[in-house]
Amino acid sequence: MNVDPEIKKLQDSIQRSKVQRAEPLTFGERFRAGADLYDEGMRWMRSMIEAENPDWTAEQVEQEIDRRKRIAKKIDDAGLFQICEPDDE
Repeated sequence: MNVDPEIKKLQDSIQRSKVQRAEPLTFGERFRAGADLYDEGMRWMRSMIEAENPDWTAEQVEQEIDRRKRIAKKIDDAGLFQICEPDDE
């Protein structure tokens, strides 16, 4: 995979920043941060679905969230997206 050198430099910088912020955290703190990030993503998804479908009930919104989660799981289980490391050049 060819990655633009400037993009690679930015990616590396972002990765180093993430590692530096996570290093002083305990396992529990990192775990909690992941759970908080998931919860925030769910809030964003819920808000987006509600904005797109203002006439839906709360139950319909939750059903749509569940539907999207099932689709995401199928994609994950099928291995359609793989983490690829860029070639070191």
